[in-house]
Amino acid sequence: MVSQSMKRSSIIVELIFAVILVIFWQLAPFPSYILPKPTRLVSEFLTQRTVITNHLKITLYEAFTGFALALIIGVLLAVTMYLVKIVARVLLPMIVLTQTIPITVVAPLIVIWFGFGIQAKVGTVAFLCFFPIAINTYEGLKTVDPQKLELLNVYKAKWYQKLRFLYIPHTVPHIFSGMKIAVTYAFTAAILAEWMGAQAGLGVYTIRALNSFRIDRVFVVVVLTIIITLAWFFLINWLSRKIAPWAYRGEGGAGR
Repeated sequence: MVSQSMKRSSIIVELIFAVILVIFWQLAPFPSYILPKPTRLVSEFLTQRTVITNHLKITLYEAFTGFALALIIGVLLAVTMYLVKIVARVLLPMIVLTQTIPITVVAPLIVIWFGFGIQAKVGTVAFLCFFPIAINTYEGLKTVDPQKLELLNVYKAKWYQKLRFLYIPHTVPHIFSGMKIAVTYAFTAAILAEWMGAQAGLGVYTIRALNSFRIDRVFVVVVLTIIITLAWFFLINWLSRKIAPWAYRGEGGAGR
């Protein structure tokens, strides 16, 4: 009961803060060409909803597909590095090296390699998202308790029993942690990839808005990006609590 009450109190505080922030934004004396008011953004979204929705579908497909691809590649790569040590010694520095390359350099190269089709945008999203998933999964596998593993070996547990009772319960929360980090990149990466060359998507819509000096339309895309990314993040967080509730036992505050 106390935990539920604390959760409700936390949600109420967050909602009050959000309302105060929107009111302050609405009343702030900034010119509309610098910071359009929320009412202006809502009005513009309703006016352009058909056009925005058509572009949004493309960007969502790129972001979700690229994220799913990054999840598959990241987990498989982490498992391979854990099982084959020489692969880890060779690939781990290369994986880290790929993340030092700016997205403004990566995206044009992917466009050159794969063309202006949707696969180039999916590839860009996957490139940015697989790193945190792979690293967190690898760290999860590496930090399996050796004493628990030794105990299973003493009882002559089969490989699938070790997988079920030790590796999966320990590693799944790490995978979700990587997914939470990666999801903050996915949607933005899709939009940035569209900037480098595309026929549709929110990136294309943003460029057209900038070229016509429609700052209000640019901010509509910004707000949509924030809302979708937050919704996606909290969905993954909710799934992680449902699938791996043992990882959240004993956490303090409103998360209990």
